[in-house]
Amino acid sequence: MRELEWLSKHPEEEAKYRGEYIAVVGEKIVAHGKDPKIVIEEAKRISIKPLIATVPLREGLMIV
Repeated sequence: MRELEWLSKHPEEEAKYRGEYIAVVGEKIVAHGKDPKIVIEEAKRISIKPLIATVPLREGLMIV
């Protein structure tokens, strides 16, 4: 998955959103926030299949 590979190579990008959900399309974070429903809605305006992940407060990434 292109998005997951991009995130693994750019931890500084995901670190900006600790404690939030993020939506990634291609090589760009297209939405972020605390409410996953809103993040998904925003992301689906850009792509029908965005990568949705939660960025923990500490280093690491959880895919949802």
